Amino acid sequence: MLEKLFQYLGLLGASCLSLLKVLLRSNLLLRTPVAQEKECVILGNGPSLKKLLAERLEDLQGKDLICVNKFPDTAFFTQLKPKYFIFVSPEYWVNDPANPNTAIRQNIINALIEKSSWEITLFCPYKGKKAKEWVSNIRRNKNIKIVFFNDTPIEGLFSWNRIFMANGWGLPRPHNVLIPAITMAINSGYKRIYLAGADHSWLPMISVNDKNQALVNQQHFYDENATKSDLMYKLGMRPRRLHEILEKFMFTFRSYFVLKDYAESRGATIYNSTPDSYIDAFERKPISGMD
Repeated sequence: MLEKLFQYLGLLGASCLSLLKVLLRSNLLLRTPVAQEKECVILGNGPSLKKLLAERLEDLQGKDLICVNKFPDTAFFTQLKPKYFIFVSPEYWVNDPANPNTAIRQNIINALIEKSSWEITLFCPYKGKKAKEWVSNIRRNKNIKIVFFNDTPIEGLFSWNRIFMANGWGLPRPHNVLIPAITMAINSGYKRIYLAGADHSWLPMISVNDKNQALVNQQHFYDENATKSDLMYKLGMRPRRLHEILEKFMFTFRSYFVLKDYAESRGATIYNSTPDSYIDAFERKPISGMD
């Protein structure tokens, strides 16, 4: 009994801290546009997406698709014409020449601007609104509608989390772009949300070299050559230590259970359509119409 009380008090404390972060960091007036359809597919960047795109590309066409990160910089972007594009990393709008990821992120944004000949919604963290020159550059393409969202991390009691997310004030720690993608899909009113390319199979890819550097071999569907183990950076500044990498993954997998609870409270279901995915929160089911 005493253990449950301490557990509850710990969650309540986390919820109160989340409320404080929301009040200090979130724009409480932001809202998510409502979708017309009831079903969508979120395209992650995992290696399994390569097979899906190669063998079942036509089955994805005509569906409401949410793509993430590097997808606009691939040939599949214009073939599938996704309805949404979302990212969460500040490196997309922060101009830091010393950061090797800056040029990569800029190439993605340039591809989005140049290729989007259809109406597409860009979900961007609210902090990006302050980069006025960057925002103006995107708005040169009238087909791109920018919708800002609060990426304020929330934790604690499920009941409080539901309130925070339903109002668009925050979301589970966005250590992976699928977390805001799923949140936006739920808040848009989708009732059946399918995940493709959500492998999350990083655990066997972790190693530590003789310099005590923790390495991760992160594989993506767009990799043209064999990938290699590399450092994972913390806020783009310094390499993460092993415990920090594992902590990041823990937050990610735990967040999916928060999203599962939130989806159920909104009458929505999240299906994991990724073969051999490590995500253990969602029911496994092929994408509708692709059985």
